[in-house]
Amino acid sequence: MSSSSAQSAAPRRTLIWVGIGCFVVGLALTAFFVVRIVTTAPASPQPVGESQTPVTLEEKGLTIYSSIPVLEVPCRVKDAQAGDVAIVQSRNTEQITVNNESWYVVAQSQDAVPAGEYMVSCTDKETSATYAVGPRSSVLAFVLSIFGAIGSMLIFGALGAVLLTVGLVRRRRKPVGRVPGYAPPPGTPAPPMHSHPAPPPYRPGPNPDRPQDR
Repeated sequence: MSSSSAQSAAPRRTLIWVGIGCFVVGLALTAFFVVRIVTTAPASPQPVGESQTPVTLEEKGLTIYSSIPVLEVPCRVKDAQAGDVAIVQSRNTEQITVNNESWYVVAQSQDAVPAGEYMVSCTDKETSATYAVGPRSSVLAFVLSIFGAIGSMLIFGALGAVLLTVGLVRRRRKPVGRVPGYAPPPGTPAPPMHSHPAPPPYRPGPNPDRPQDR
């Protein structure tokens, strides 16, 4: 094989391998975001009332939910040692729907408190809101994980398909040439054969076949 043939075949192989690499990267990113979807999916919060309600957190952080938006959060949180846990009111309006129930994120622990037992009480005499407590989670992270999984699958999948298709098409269109000093590849058509004999050579002088020379 000549050097020019080897150089022309290299870009085709590169496109194919880059296309396969895009598929692999897309699958890896999709799997990563699927795991993130599972870990950031909102869980059903535990209802709390006016009295001290024990709450068990299996993950670090604490979030307080309400059934309706409220201006102030009338809740107090204590840890297992009866120490107060600082909470901050949420500035963003986040809403989750779990088991056909809608909850609004109204407050979160100021620090990512460790998992464990906590005592929570919410005394609201201004509104008819009910409150619940769950692990500290972000609805935005959950939504971004969904878009990340879909985007990774579509972008890298489409890019890989395009590169792989172009590489295969160019590979199939590779001209079959004959390298000097080597026999043609199997299946190469034979050169065309002429069905008529070649004309006789021209001879100067009288020609008995021409009427004017007879």
